[in-house]
Amino acid sequence: MNAALVVHLQARHAPVVGAGPVVVRRTFASDIDEHTRQLQDWNLQYDQLDCGAFQGEFTDIRWPGMQLFVEKTARRLRQRGHLPPDACGIGSMLGGEGPMYVNGIQSGLGTLIACDSAELDMCTPAGCTLAGLVLDARVLHDAVLEMPELETLLKPGTLVSMTPPLDAIGRWSALLTASVQAAVASPGLLHDDVVRQRLHDDLLTGLIDAMTSVQGHGKVYRWDNRKRIVDRACDLMMSRPDAPPSLFEVCNRVGASPRKLGYCFQDVLGLSPARYIKAIRMNAVRRDLSRGGDPNSSVYDVAARWGFWHFGHFSVDYRKQFSEMPSETLRRARARFGH
Repeated sequence: MNAALVVHLQARHAPVVGAGPVVVRRTFASDIDEHTRQLQDWNLQYDQLDCGAFQGEFTDIRWPGMQLFVEKTARRLRQRGHLPPDACGIGSMLGGEGPMYVNGIQSGLGTLIACDSAELDMCTPAGCTLAGLVLDARVLHDAVLEMPELETLLKPGTLVSMTPPLDAIGRWSALLTASVQAAVASPGLLHDDVVRQRLHDDLLTGLIDAMTSVQGHGKVYRWDNRKRIVDRACDLMMSRPDAPPSLFEVCNRVGASPRKLGYCFQDVLGLSPARYIKAIRMNAVRRDLSRGGDPNSSVYDVAARWGFWHFGHFSVDYRKQFSEMPSETLRRARARFGH
């Protein structure tokens, strides 16, 4: 990035980092809902799509004006929801056992995702590491005020996937991870206003450098009609928990053939409609069991409520997906809530 742009950024954003509380947290969880609760201020729901025990790690570093994060998850997940109001999140996948799908767009290593107060819908692979930052959307919009090529990308309510040249995204990712590691190792550094301001400016400058380099050298994607078809189908599949509609009925309602619906699910979520809906309903059962619920309600009652009528098959599939029996989930929840 040229010197004039660096000066422009520093002058425009000198006052954005002020005195205030500094948070440095690093949490570990073996329960998906416990992990989700660690994402303070983020309104997200996680569902596990593959089989195996969940393990999650979340590093959260924040001060007025900026948040840095690194998230590691062992299982394949669907993450849906929103970031805090008026916030812009920018992240990149640093590692994973396959591609990532964001709002219907397949991405992977070296891809930059920018979410500006928009719906966030991600399917992350097993062994995924995500890193990024969240900042006031106005800060980023002000920074690109005189850059038409970026203004067209960053609009409120949008999510954009872009692939900068490897050297540009590599520099920004290295700066981000080094900043997180330094903050975890020496949290006291962030109590210095000058250090926080310098780190803020460096990260923002590096981010804009990576985004600017996309023009003419990378790719930019936005979601299309496939995501709308999948969202409509998912809503229909969950509309009658105890009596789910058949695939034929779903296809008729969304106006797609079984083959087209299958292609849309593979492109948007990375798995078939049948596998997806079974995994999501299994997550719904686990979520209900984890709440403790009615002390007189049995595992079978909860399973039947979500359309699992063959209890023997259900128990085997539940254990395969979550590495524990449903009775263990319920017993742990009741012990926690004192039932």
